[in-house]
Amino acid sequence: MLLPLRRDRPARPEQVRRYTRAAVCALLVLIVLMTASVMLKRAAERGARAQRDLAAVNSDLNAQDAVVWRAVSSRMDDVTALVWLNESRGGTLSRITGTSAPGLSGDERAGLLRDYEAYARAVDRELQMRNSNEGLSADAYSRNTVEPAFETVTRTVRTIAGEVDRDAYRMRVAAYVALIATFGTAALMIMLLAGGRRLGRVLEEARNRAIERYRTLAGESSVMVVVMRRDGLATFLSPAAERMLQLPPSDGELPEGSDVLLTRVHPADRNLLMTSLASVRPDSGALQTDLRLRAGTDETGEEDEEGLWRTYEVSFRDHTGRTGVDGILLTGHDITRQRELQNEIQRRTLHDDLTGLPNRALLTDRIQQALRDGSRHGMPIGLLIIDLDRFKEINDTLGHHYGDELLVLVGQALQRALRGVDTVARLGGDEFAVLLPQVSDLNGACAVAWKLHDALEDSFVVEGVELDVEASIGVAVSSLTEDDSAAGLLQRADVAMYVAKGRSVGVVGYDPRDDVNTIERLALLGDLRRALSNDELYLVYQPKISLVDGHLGSVEALLRWQHPERGLVPPDAFIPLAENTGLIGALTRHVLDTALAQGRAWLDAGVPLRIAVNTSARNLHDDEFDRTVRSLLVKHGVEPSMLILEVTESALMADPVRARQLLQRLAAQGISISIDDFGAGYTSIKQLRSLPIHELKVDRSFVQAMEQDPGEELIVRSVIELGRNLGLTTVAEGVETPEALVKLASFGCDTAQGYVLAKPMPATEFDRWRAQWRGLAAVTAST
Repeated sequence: MLLPLRRDRPARPEQVRRYTRAAVCALLVLIVLMTASVMLKRAAERGARAQRDLAAVNSDLNAQDAVVWRAVSSRMDDVTALVWLNESRGGTLSRITGTSAPGLSGDERAGLLRDYEAYARAVDRELQMRNSNEGLSADAYSRNTVEPAFETVTRTVRTIAGEVDRDAYRMRVAAYVALIATFGTAALMIMLLAGGRRLGRVLEEARNRAIERYRTLAGESSVMVVVMRRDGLATFLSPAAERMLQLPPSDGELPEGSDVLLTRVHPADRNLLMTSLASVRPDSGALQTDLRLRAGTDETGEEDEEGLWRTYEVSFRDHTGRTGVDGILLTGHDITRQRELQNEIQRRTLHDDLTGLPNRALLTDRIQQALRDGSRHGMPIGLLIIDLDRFKEINDTLGHHYGDELLVLVGQALQRALRGVDTVARLGGDEFAVLLPQVSDLNGACAVAWKLHDALEDSFVVEGVELDVEASIGVAVSSLTEDDSAAGLLQRADVAMYVAKGRSVGVVGYDPRDDVNTIERLALLGDLRRALSNDELYLVYQPKISLVDGHLGSVEALLRWQHPERGLVPPDAFIPLAENTGLIGALTRHVLDTALAQGRAWLDAGVPLRIAVNTSARNLHDDEFDRTVRSLLVKHGVEPSMLILEVTESALMADPVRARQLLQRLAAQGISISIDDFGAGYTSIKQLRSLPIHELKVDRSFVQAMEQDPGEELIVRSVIELGRNLGLTTVAEGVETPEALVKLASFGCDTAQGYVLAKPMPATEFDRWRAQWRGLAAVTAST
């Protein structure tokens, strides 16, 4: 807000012009209302005349009816009656045709005229009949024709009279309202014209009082107000500015100009002040910047003492030539504390709250800077990702307080083991990163990583408790021949760290062969998303044969992908990709939908089969999975007992409690649960007994190796025995030879599945195979 610093005569207030325009509008409304009032009054008078005419018409009808009655009753001779009727009818017709009123249409007047003429003709006919001595016929004609005609014309008169009366009343009311509005508008116009001039004087007085009030507020305000010339000299200082700059009080006016503000600007900011004064223009709006001002001097008179400088947010507005200001208006307020808070917030944004180390955002910025510097100097940079292997045990055992203190000590230990140019950052949790801006090659970076690994082997003491941790470190080095990015370097070091953790080797350098996140796999993932909607995915079915009677009891549905360019993509190339990206949910739903549709087709054909479908760990972590399966069963009209869901041991071990709860809900629906690849994981007998499972599938690696390795044969025999003792059906998958089939039958295995029986086939080919299936004897005949 511009504070008026000097008095000047105000221009004509806009409010006065508005009063004048309002008075003109009131005059126009007054003219319209007067015209409307006159027209409404005339319309009301026409209605009154029409009422009188209709009343006269009604009287004429009654008089004419009386004359007819006298003629019929021989109280008046027919000639006299007819002469009188003709004279009276002329007046009546004149009144009907001359009746005019608002709301009375020509059709209504013509209708009344027709009814009256019909009545007159009926009366004339009756009189003629009586003169011809047709008394009896005349009486009947009077009852049937004359009297109804009389009732019709009188009813028409009453109806029209009622409408005219209502319209006339409305016109009179409207005329009175218009008259009252006319007087009100005239009074308003007079008030507007009389009050406009008085308002102008009142507003001018109010503006003068406001100027005085603004001057008082400017004197009491905590905001600095200064008027300066473009040469940097001040011509006005508000009391607040004098207090902020610790100047002696004055009247604020500096007619000759003063350098009192310029000399208190920080030397590094004086050029900014002069540039702002020179560049601001009336049409450019406000120009804002920060200036450091000295709020006094210390005892030695030094101007660069940091404790004396305060930061002000200053706004420049050009009011040169404006009466009362005539200069560049500066308004400012002290933001020193806000800037200190902003700096602290920025520091926290870029640093870890717990350890005080740089966080991921600051590390990324430093990596980018190091990459640019390394590219200029022809030297690669190194990046280490460090993950503490036993940190979760400490948190779970001793609590998060000990864990937090340990993270602080680990960060300090890493810093002590590195050079000053290196950066240690905390990425989150128990994960740290180290940036080596000067490194020779991958071997040199790995040497530093081993040094850090050894430094972390020492015990850390937290509140008297010795804590030991182990670290897995992944190392990546930038390439001088390719364009690197911070994200890419972090990703490669992260891949190496997970390899080190998986192999338990401490330190691992990045190897492209360990990286599954290649561009080709990302492209394959995009193709897989499109394949779901392009009918590129289809199912094949592999039979599961009973080793007791050779009966075909169920099939396993297996997913295949016919890529339009790559051809047939093997499942192990895209199933893990779908599991790692979350696409497995949509993929499993597609398999279930397709498999159950085929199950419905076999059911309708009279050859029902149970169908087994594989699920992943992500499916077991989906709380909606059981409802999804139920909705698909209902959609295709398939009983839950016809569906078998195969779950791997590794999927169960990922989150045993959550997986058990989901499997219990699925089993409660009547769905069979099968443990796939059993023997390759670490499921205990206790866990098996707590799960609602119906079937164990012996891992194919044991089945295929049992003919050459007695140890593997013992494992297969033990798994089959375990399943029998637990009351579960056992299935051997991957059976490749008739000899293996005979052995499995001798072990007591219930069901077999493998290429020796049949390969996975599309539904149509499977139907042909089933029609030709002759039992186990045909397979084992050569054994």
